[in-house]
Amino acid sequence: MKQNVALLLITVVISFLITQNSLADEVRLKNGDKLTGQIVRMQEDKLILKTTYAGEITIIWKEVAGLRTDGLIKVVLEDDTRLKGTAEAIEAEKMRLDIAKLETPVSVRLADVKAINPEPEKTVKITARANVNITNERGNTSSDNYYLNGEFVARTKKNRYKIRGELNEEKSDGITTSQNWLVHGDYSHFLNKKWYVFTNTLFEHDEFKDLKLRSTLGAGAGYQVFETPLLNLSISAGLAEVDENFYVAEDNDYSAGQWSVNYDQYFFNKIVQLFHTNSGYISLKNANDWFVRTRTGLRFPLYKGLMATLQYNFDWDNQPSLDAQTREDKKFIFLLGYEFKN
Repeated sequence: MKQNVALLLITVVISFLITQNSLADEVRLKNGDKLTGQIVRMQEDKLILKTTYAGEITIIWKEVAGLRTDGLIKVVLEDDTRLKGTAEAIEAEKMRLDIAKLETPVSVRLADVKAINPEPEKTVKITARANVNITNERGNTSSDNYYLNGEFVARTKKNRYKIRGELNEEKSDGITTSQNWLVHGDYSHFLNKKWYVFTNTLFEHDEFKDLKLRSTLGAGAGYQVFETPLLNLSISAGLAEVDENFYVAEDNDYSAGQWSVNYDQYFFNKIVQLFHTNSGYISLKNANDWFVRTRTGLRFPLYKGLMATLQYNFDWDNQPSLDAQTREDKKFIFLLGYEFKN
């Protein structure tokens, strides 16, 4: 009797181990390797496979030749079609999804898969950052330099809201040598995944350009080339009304064409982020009356939202006030700041 019980227990344990071993997802790579484990998700062209022997493994999606799952997975195609079923590899770079509600399985090309088991999207994605550079020098030279900038972006499925601002003041031996600020607001409404329409406004002050206040109000259309956590690129153009009030020169207002380019991209596993923004306005009455602003730099994430930034600012006003000191303003700065993302 005891022998029968022991035999029964051994049989149950062996059956359990065999079952556990068989209940594993399988990923076949183009180089012929086969990996087993549990498919966690695939997003942004990276497949995450959880294994018992190496933890979570990240696999480049384009290197996957086929996959098979023992459990249900959620599949999102490039056209946003969503399917749920068990996957079975049928031939190179294809899989067949067995869906309970359908009598026949669905064949899917791996190249058409955008995501597997994607993380739920946030209703509102928020990115906010603030940076500061403060330099105080005493001795043979007495100087005080302050530069602050900040940005707030809120993104929903159909809308995007942006507010940006800068403040700069420099003093040497108690005499102000530079004083300017600007605030830029932008609202975009997405017509589809790529195309959007926008309206924006700009307020700018620069005492040493004789610029008491420049204000703009504009609208236009844009194209979102890329929008991912690692890479963003958008291009837009439109029309605007520009109103310039000066301290000394005669005030000026005109209709203008406007453009903007916004780009940022992480490199080396998010060790550094390259960014570049370019925006400009050109008068429709006088092609020589235009101004442009660029911000280019590198951001280095430090610890829990703290960031260091190397930034180069370049502003050009092709037809400034006669009382302005120069047409251009250039500034290379090192900033420390904080970034928040929900």
